[in-house]
Amino acid sequence: MRRINIAACSLMLLAAASAPAMAQGNMGGMDPAQMVQRSTDRLMTGITLSATQSDSVKAINARFVTAAQGAMTGGDRTQMAAMRTKQRADLRATLTAAQQTVFDKNVADMEKARMNRPQP
Repeated sequence: MRRINIAACSLMLLAAASAPAMAQGNMGGMDPAQMVQRSTDRLMTGITLSATQSDSVKAINARFVTAAQGAMTGGDRTQMAAMRTKQRADLRATLTAAQQTVFDKNVADMEKARMNRPQP
């Protein structure tokens, strides 16, 4: 009986300890739309968009979210990287030359931060 109790307690402890890790498997529980918006906010830091540009950014992100949802379920990092590159190119194309300079700096800063993150 004592062994069953120990086993049950161990199992409950293991389940409780792994719950936070499981919840954070997707960028802290964010859905793809939230992740895309967070990334876009960082990319557009210091850039003021016109109404037309804002509408274009929203349309680009909507396409990217739809495509990302499929790629995320498959876990294909290469496909995700290619889609992210296309999204950034599409976003950059909506900007003026002056805005593109700021955008390029923001991309470089994001990539630098990504490379400095500890790998799992």
